[in-house]
Amino acid sequence: MVNPNLIALATFLCIVVLGLMAMLGASLFRQRLSARISQRMQKSFEPTVALTGTESMTIVDASLFVNKSSAETVTGMWIAARLARLDTVAGKGGKKFVITITIVVAVVAVIASVIAPFPQWTLPFIIIGAPIGGAMWAYKFLVNRFRDQFLGGFSEAIDLIVRAVRAGIPVTQVIINSADVCPEPLAREFRLMGDSLQVGIDLEEVLIAAGRRIEISDFSFFCVCLLVQRETGGQLSETLENLSNIIRSRLEIRQKARALTGEARITTKILTAIPIVIVAGLYAINRPYVEVLINTHSGHKLLTFAVLSITLGLIVVHKMSKLETTR
Repeated sequence: MVNPNLIALATFLCIVVLGLMAMLGASLFRQRLSARISQRMQKSFEPTVALTGTESMTIVDASLFVNKSSAETVTGMWIAARLARLDTVAGKGGKKFVITITIVVAVVAVIASVIAPFPQWTLPFIIIGAPIGGAMWAYKFLVNRFRDQFLGGFSEAIDLIVRAVRAGIPVTQVIINSADVCPEPLAREFRLMGDSLQVGIDLEEVLIAAGRRIEISDFSFFCVCLLVQRETGGQLSETLENLSNIIRSRLEIRQKARALTGEARITTKILTAIPIVIVAGLYAINRPYVEVLINTHSGHKLLTFAVLSITLGLIVVHKMSKLETTR
């Protein structure tokens, strides 16, 4: 007999997931090409108040003065920032990937809560916390993958810019042309910067927007070098060449850190595989010996305790063996 409280929690979780999917669908609908064009046209033709010279000030919307809950504002900004970050690191497929992982983890959590003998007071934490943890893992996975792909070819892209600048080509033109020769995701980001420059946006605004969108310290160094050289002058090629050497050295340090932690990561995988292999071997050799864990209530408790212990141990080993090299 299924517990009615569990059914209520599963129903609540389904409603929450459907609500999140509806919000993401509405966000995707607003980000369509036609919708973006309409928004830009509305912003372009907003009424302005003339000031001195060529300066102008946009009339402030009265809705800005309406008191809003600070919690709603902070939560909305946080969600919008994460959605924009997903669009940057994974494109249109990022939201689908996160939603898929969240739904899969939610289904697994509901099934595990029905099968495993968890205490009643832990069921809400499992059913609600597991999908949140899965979404966070999917988000971090996409961000880390984007960072690795971006930094893998960034130093070569800077070397390309250095050679072009030494040949006398303006740096803005180099940024526009770099999208055709750089690998993804560098090509996509340089293409966005090039399109912004071609429509007349200032280089400083383009670099600031790109730095906020990409959120990688090495790329921020590149933007700062271009902005400082634009203000103070000097040999841009030498500055970018030094920056390329620094970025390449930072990449080597990250690779060395990954090599040093390789033993711990392999140990983690071995520790994960050993219980599964042993249980599978015992099930093949002496099936009644293992069926005690599957067919009895005490066996369910032992399996649940074993899974939780191994999971917590793997998390601790992973945290101890991980070196912070993203900055």
